[in-house]
Amino acid sequence: MNGTWGWPLLLAALTFGGLAAGIFGDGVWDWLCWAGLAAPVWVVGRKLAQQWRGQERPGA
Repeated sequence: MNGTWGWPLLLAALTFGGLAAGIFGDGVWDWLCWAGLAAPVWVVGRKLAQQWRGQERPGA
């Protein structure tokens, strides 16, 4: 994604879509809700893991 606001806007849209899907109904909507709300958590977790791997562990 290009630009400063590309990724934050995409994550915001996924979060909003997940919240909206949770309101709309059951079944497939629940899966869309989980996917929409899990995507930002997954992205942040992946970025944190990349940062932690890049650092040396003290005492190792």
